Amino acid sequence: MKTRILTRLLADTSAPALLLKDSKAEWSNEAFEQLPKKQRKSIVDWSSDSKNTDILISQGVIFERLKTDEHYLILACGHRAGQQQRALLQELMPALASGSDPFFILPQLLASLLDWPEAAGCKLQGTDKLALMGHWSGQHLLPPQTLELKNSSAAPLYQQGQPGTLILEWDRNEARVRDPLLGDQGLWIAQRVDSRNGNPLGHLSLWGAEKTASLADSIHLMQLCADLISAWQPEQLERSERSPALQLDPLTQLPGRDALDHTLAGSEQERKQSGRDCLLALIDIDSLSAINNLHGQHEGDRVLCQFADRLRHICRPDDHLFRFGGDEFVLLLPVKHTPPPLQQRLDQINRAMTQTLGSAFHASAGLALLSEVNGSGDELLLLADSRLRKEKKQRGI
Repeated sequence: MKTRILTRLLADTSAPALLLKDSKAEWSNEAFEQLPKKQRKSIVDWSSDSKNTDILISQGVIFERLKTDEHYLILACGHRAGQQQRALLQELMPALASGSDPFFILPQLLASLLDWPEAAGCKLQGTDKLALMGHWSGQHLLPPQTLELKNSSAAPLYQQGQPGTLILEWDRNEARVRDPLLGDQGLWIAQRVDSRNGNPLGHLSLWGAEKTASLADSIHLMQLCADLISAWQPEQLERSERSPALQLDPLTQLPGRDALDHTLAGSEQERKQSGRDCLLALIDIDSLSAINNLHGQHEGDRVLCQFADRLRHICRPDDHLFRFGGDEFVLLLPVKHTPPPLQQRLDQINRAMTQTLGSAFHASAGLALLSEVNGSGDELLLLADSRLRKEKKQRGI
C-alpha cells in the first residue's frame, strides 16, 4: 500500500504514531521518536506480536493497534480530543434525547468538529445492504440512499472477528475501488457501531483527499460516538428487525402507519382507563411536489429528511412521530393538563425551513384531540384530516 498520505498526515501531529509492516517498524513520527527509548521498544515489541490485544497503556498513554491493509498503525488515542469531545456531547446528547437518529446527525457534527470534508453514517440492512442515513459532503447534507455492502469500503468491518476501526488509503489510478462515495484518492477511516449484544448496527466514516487534523482525535471521537449510540438507544436501533409492527420508513427512519395504528390503540385504551387525552397533528408539506419537479427527487428527499429531523427536535420524550406516507407526517402528543402549543412550534419550523432552503416553505397541519371524538382513534384521524383539508383550502392549496 502507498503510505505517503498516511505518513504525511501523521508527521506533524502531537500524537505518537508508528507504522509497521511484517512486524517491523517502517516509519514513525517525531512525537514517537521523542518517547524514551525503553518505552519505544516496549511499544514495538507489543505491536509486533499479533497475539497481544489491540490496546496498550504505556506510561499513562493509551496506544491502539489498527489494521491498514498489510500495515499496522500504532497510534496514541485521545491526545487532544477534550475540546471536541465536549462540543460533541453538547450537540449530540440533546439530539438523542429528542429522538433524532444518530446516524443522520453525526456525520455533520463529526466533519465540522474534526475538519473532514466528507462524513457518513450508515445502518446495516439485513446482510448485504447499507442504509446511508447521513452523508455530509461539500458543506451540505445529501439525501439518504441504499448501498450494496459488497461495494463499500466498510465491508471488512462486518466480517466476523474484525476490529471495529478501519483505515484505508486509496488511489483509483493504482487499484480498483468500488465504493461509490469515494473520490480519486485520499484517506478513509471508519468505526463500526455495535449493539450491547455485540451485533453490528452500522458504521460511521470520515474521508477526504487532504486532511490535516489529528487522526488520533478523529478515531477517539468516532469510538466515543459508537459507545454512546450503543448505550443510549440499543432497543430503538434494533427494534425494526424484532417487530414487524415497528418497521421504519427507509428514507426518514420514522415509524410508519402500522406503528401509528398500534400507538393509537394504546392511546384509546389509556383514555378508557385513566381519561388521559392526546393531541394528534396530521402534517402535510405543501410544496414538495413543486420541489421535486423543479430540483429533482433527490432534493425533495433531502427536504423531507430535514423536515422530519426538525419535527423530531420538538418532540418530548413521551411524544410520537410517524411518517404517514408521501409528504405527510403524524405527531401524537399525550396531554397532561392543557394541549402543548404545537401550532406555534410548527410555525417556527416553517420559518426555519424557509431560511435554510432559501425559498418559501410551508407545511399545513390539522390538529384534533382524542376527547373530541369520544376516544376513537379512527375518528381522531378523520377529524385531523378534515381540519388539514380546511387549512389547505384557506391557503388556496
